[in-house]
Amino acid sequence: MAREQLKTLTEPMYYVLLALTKEQHGYAIMQNITKLTEGRVEVGAGTLYALLSRFEKEGIVIQTREIERKKLYCLSELGEKLLTREYARLNQMVKDGDLFFNQDGTLPPIDRGGIEEEEEVLSAIENESKDEPEVPLGENVKKPKIVSKPKGLRHAFEKGLLTT
Repeated sequence: MAREQLKTLTEPMYYVLLALTKEQHGYAIMQNITKLTEGRVEVGAGTLYALLSRFEKEGIVIQTREIERKKLYCLSELGEKLLTREYARLNQMVKDGDLFFNQDGTLPPIDRGGIEEEEEVLSAIENESKDEPEVPLGENVKKPKIVSKPKGLRHAFEKGLLTT
């Protein structure tokens, strides 16, 4: 874990470290994460023990003792710093998001820069071609030339397919 990847933590990593602000064994960590997140995050045994092993090697958590074959862990000072840094990062992300969301947690109307109008034009072109009656092709009738749809409204204007 002595890598750039620890600049941000995955959700399971974050919750394992949160759980280890209090000395616990593996099964208790899993139960507490599930309870804390109301079942939204469940860390399986394989994931948990792989994380604990890696965190222990990196000095992020320490095994404090062993009781009846249960290893108990808690955060080291490095783990505390890492968790505190991640908490601050997540809080900053929420503050940044607050600039874009309404008080009730909904987004205001999105300015799509004309994309909706472009989609309407393309949809109209597509629907118009569906409405044309099919002409049966005989021996003396030439097949119509298939023209690909413009990639966008701007492209259609540039190619002269649409005018103002």
